[in-house]
Amino acid sequence: MSGVNPHLETIEPWVSAGVRKLVPMTEVREVFPATFDEVATKAAQAGGTVIGPAYARYFGMPEDSVDVEIGFAINRPIAADDLVVTENPAVQAAVGTHIGPYELLEKSYAEVMPWLAQQHLKLADSMLEFYDSPPEVDPAQTVTRMVFPLA
Repeated sequence: MSGVNPHLETIEPWVSAGVRKLVPMTEVREVFPATFDEVATKAAQAGGTVIGPAYARYFGMPEDSVDVEIGFAINRPIAADDLVVTENPAVQAAVGTHIGPYELLEKSYAEVMPWLAQQHLKLADSMLEFYDSPPEVDPAQTVTRMVFPLA
């Protein structure tokens, strides 16, 4: 495997705030930036502070559309009617790291998926991508963690 480095690790407890949407695959690139802005604004209005990376939580395998929650790690639970706010407990997860533009992320998944199968792990019903680099980072250097919580 190249730089993906699949391994098991503990994801520490964190609070997430996001918006869950069913998004046509052809519109994913357009939906994410506006949704990130929406979540940051609504979280701040409810008294929350973005403290961690942006994330996408995927439910099921994408086909023509993807069921996804898009948001950020925040400092504490908040009450916000338009956001899905979750206190995520610590969890063991299989993790791989993609370095490079989002358009090449599929190649990193192609490396991680066989490793997951070889490990015979029981995975949870959703998986996450953590976007660890801020938007101004050169796309060739952006870091995306692919996180598969164990069931």
